[in-house]
Amino acid sequence: MSLFDAMMNAGTKVPTTEAERDELVITEVSTGYWTYHLSRRRNIMRGLCGAPTLPTAMPLSAWGVPGDDSLPKHKHPAYCEKCAKLAWPEGRPDLPK
Repeated sequence: MSLFDAMMNAGTKVPTTEAERDELVITEVSTGYWTYHLSRRRNIMRGLCGAPTLPTAMPLSAWGVPGDDSLPKHKHPAYCEKCAKLAWPEGRPDLPK
């Protein structure tokens, strides 16, 4: 099964309009877990910072949410500050849920 087929089976939305292609989405680093980046839907395999990424099902409103206290300290999520600064130069706006 190709990566594209796997993404479609997982419900990854394929952008069809210019607005959808420019939409920000949360992606996960491709070399491990719990490290998140921001990508444009048109280039979901690269974070805005250039890091290789994979798609996630996380809503954009989850960006920056700390890990649960039940997780070991080394398993808490990390969010790429460079991606955030590139996405929101004036600071993160309130995001819809």
